Amino acid sequence: MAFSDFFNNLNIGKTLSGLKKEQRYLGVDIGSSSIKVVQLRKDKERPILETYGELSLAHYGTDGQVGRSARILDDKLVEALKDIIKEAQVTAEKASVSIPLHDSFLTTMEMPNLSEAELKEAVPFEARKYIPIPMSEVVIDWWILPPQTKELKSASPGSGQKKFISIILAAVPKEVITKYSTILKDAGLEVAAFEIEVFALARASLREAFGSIMLMDFGAATTKIAVADAGVVRFAHSIDHGGQELSLALSQSLNIDFDRAEILKRQAGFIKRPENEEVISVLEPLFDFVSSEGERFLIDWKRRGGRAISKVLIGGGGALIPGIKDVLIKTYGVEVELINPFHKVVYPAFLEPALKDIGPGFANAVGLALREF
Repeated sequence: MAFSDFFNNLNIGKTLSGLKKEQRYLGVDIGSSSIKVVQLRKDKERPILETYGELSLAHYGTDGQVGRSARILDDKLVEALKDIIKEAQVTAEKASVSIPLHDSFLTTMEMPNLSEAELKEAVPFEARKYIPIPMSEVVIDWWILPPQTKELKSASPGSGQKKFISIILAAVPKEVITKYSTILKDAGLEVAAFEIEVFALARASLREAFGSIMLMDFGAATTKIAVADAGVVRFAHSIDHGGQELSLALSQSLNIDFDRAEILKRQAGFIKRPENEEVISVLEPLFDFVSSEGERFLIDWKRRGGRAISKVLIGGGGALIPGIKDVLIKTYGVEVELINPFHKVVYPAFLEPALKDIGPGFANAVGLALREF
């Protein structure tokens, strides 16, 4: 499949004819500390959960600590992917695969309201002003965003000015695409599509297509932040601070090993109790930096003409840290909810408790599998 096909329609809701025949859709989310897979089956246009699974990469890398970002050679990543496919009893032959936000480039730009043919020529030329590496080294995709009041600039009669449209521009280095293509192929899977992770996150998370909502994905090594307005991702940013940083700080401050620190973080978190004071005193200053970055992100969003957010949706493994919702409510002053990506999926009732517990961490994988629905 050509590189351009991988990025065909990064926006939500399109269908790949190759997957239509199979009627099984696999989402593969390769994170820095684990791999997650979700397989759905289409039945009367409904997404039916067939299988899911998560595999820690701790024992495939150099660190060997669950919850910590692992440095892994490609052949070990292939081994891990084969293992999770076997353990989860995956039967799909094709997969939609996430591309990390920090390995991609995403921005919005204004363009004259040209015809589709004119835009196909103009956008790649304009993109050179925004993409920091040579165009020959990246694959780009773009699409027109639904207009907002502040984005659509109406010209006065007779002024000769054209209206402008907002375009979201996505670019990924070809070497990143080649790497993941090879890994999937060596693991016995065909790549149906690549998708920058925040788009999969939004697809699984959003329940309504109105309002301005901030999405936060707390991973082991990074935190991803995005704003979805009217159901469409318009702005995103990656922060090089994640959950492992909190555990490492606890390990050093309390003189305990990383595994014990990881458990303590997930048990105590930010819950205000006397026995948790020592833990909170370590975690709060570090997490304040992440939440402050989120505030700066929102300031930049508003500077670009965006609306004030009405809600924050949180996912990733770090979203399960006790008390994190209260910290974010205090910071942003709006409602904060844990992402439940399985709300769009049909599954047996007995799985409800388990899926509720793991839901925030599986948002990207579910969003990838839902790509064809």
